[in-house]
Amino acid sequence: MPKKIDREGRRQQIVRTYLRIADRDGLEAATSRAVAAELGVSTGSLWHYFAGFDDVVFRAFTLIFDRTNSRIAERVGHRTGLEALTAMLREVLPVGPETEREALIVTNFWGRASSKPELGRVQTEVGARWRRQITEHLIEAMDAEELSAAAPVEELADVLMVLITGLQVECALRTPLAETQRQWRMIRHCLCPWLTAAGRTAATL
Repeated sequence: MPKKIDREGRRQQIVRTYLRIADRDGLEAATSRAVAAELGVSTGSLWHYFAGFDDVVFRAFTLIFDRTNSRIAERVGHRTGLEALTAMLREVLPVGPETEREALIVTNFWGRASSKPELGRVQTEVGARWRRQITEHLIEAMDAEELSAAAPVEELADVLMVLITGLQVECALRTPLAETQRQWRMIRHCLCPWLTAAGRTAATL
């Protein structure tokens, strides 16, 4: 009887190899040929599991999203309000070695998604989920009187989402705007007009 192939397990192995090469050698080195060489197979054999390299990048993006959400859940834990918002932002802003590396993969995905609507829909889903979480934490902050009752929660959530997206690009381009402390200053600037005395204590940005 022929040996049964675990196709999904093989797909995950290919995607994880792609991410490992990107982390170790840089995104430019993470080619289909490099992935195949690392796995000890021919490049053509990769396409038994994926329709093309865009599919590999797509799966890498969704894996990063899943990893990020797991880190958010762990870091936020039972925190609420501004403390929870800060914990979440530490996992989605490119402010550390892991999130900086992820920004390179994510922005590469965005470049491919611009001409592929089905890939763009994934980014829309990612953004909608994170925006809901941000909004929830802002509302918690208002309920805890960390933010003024007049704080424009919906608009603040939009601005924070734009900053998250934009700073991923600045990180990929290695511009001065991506410097860690500068990112946190931008976040503080957005929230500062609405912080109460309790909020200034809670916001460890």
